[in-house]
Amino acid sequence: MYSAPFEVCLNITSSCNLSCKHCLNRNLPNCEPDLSTAELLRVIDQLAEAKVFKVNIFGGEPLVHPDFFLVVEHLNKYPLQLSLNTNGTLIDRSIAKWLKQHKIKNIAVSFDGSKQEVMDKTRGEGTFKKNIKGIESLLAEGVSVLLSATLTKINYKDVKGMVLLAKELKANTIRFNHVFFAGNAACFIKQVYLSPDEELEAINEVCRANEEFPDFIYKTSTYLCQKEKLNQMKHYQPTRDKIVVSPCGAAGNKCNIRPDGWVTPCELIWDVKCGNLKQQTLVDIWQNSQQMNEFRRPMEINLDDLPECKSCQYQYICFIGHRCYPYYYPGGVKDRSLYCWLNETQTQLKDNVIKL
Repeated sequence: MYSAPFEVCLNITSSCNLSCKHCLNRNLPNCEPDLSTAELLRVIDQLAEAKVFKVNIFGGEPLVHPDFFLVVEHLNKYPLQLSLNTNGTLIDRSIAKWLKQHKIKNIAVSFDGSKQEVMDKTRGEGTFKKNIKGIESLLAEGVSVLLSATLTKINYKDVKGMVLLAKELKANTIRFNHVFFAGNAACFIKQVYLSPDEELEAINEVCRANEEFPDFIYKTSTYLCQKEKLNQMKHYQPTRDKIVVSPCGAAGNKCNIRPDGWVTPCELIWDVKCGNLKQQTLVDIWQNSQQMNEFRRPMEINLDDLPECKSCQYQYICFIGHRCYPYYYPGGVKDRSLYCWLNETQTQLKDNVIKL
């Protein structure tokens, strides 16, 4: 175990100028007020003292923070590698130039449709034009731009369109991610979460685009990883007693700091509270938190609690390889209505998997 995290996702605000249906950190229950700017600056001092190497600036929308520029300037005082996650709608050429001058040379921009009617349906009216303008501003200033697309029922048929537009804009790369169950995504789950059949179609679309445009789609896109898991599943020996989910990077080399000061194992897991920086230091939480240490051990799922899953080949898809999935299923893993690949009558499902 590292004595301190190598990488930290620092969420500087819970505020955002948008309210996207798939957002995992909007409208979270039981949140406390955001850290003040003074508290946030002291947290940055802790990151430097702990010799954290990389800081990813998250939100909400980071640029909504009234002291965004002050926060970034404070980060610049230390030898930290910086990146930024943004929806891009508040960025113009002058801001893009300022970001590059302040060590933010790699930016992930949310990007959820190649057409106005697709993106605006997810993110709100007028978002598409502002998003494209922000992307163009960053690229014009020589900033490396990763376009980050979350596939939902709204946009999963637009994969090729998004890739073509990303190529036209001359973005550096694009990735395709799954919806995770928190915040707005939990509220709009029936509108955004793909069924198994839709999931297979999305996987095929991403893989076809990856073949057509090799090395342009980000290699760790969860949809490319899902195809690999489907291939590996053919060799998986399902179990009848328990499923063991191995640790991942969460609490291993990285952690997440929420806007209200709570530290969680990673940016995809918001409800596992390991300690609050208003009362504890980051190093203390990292080294001594019971929850952090739990994430560093394999997780065991007793199949007596999930009798329908015993000996099912799809154990590998539902549980193996992504530690946060069992924490995110609404109702927990005992409620199979959403995540189970066999929860509907799908006579073609297994044949489709084999053809992938």
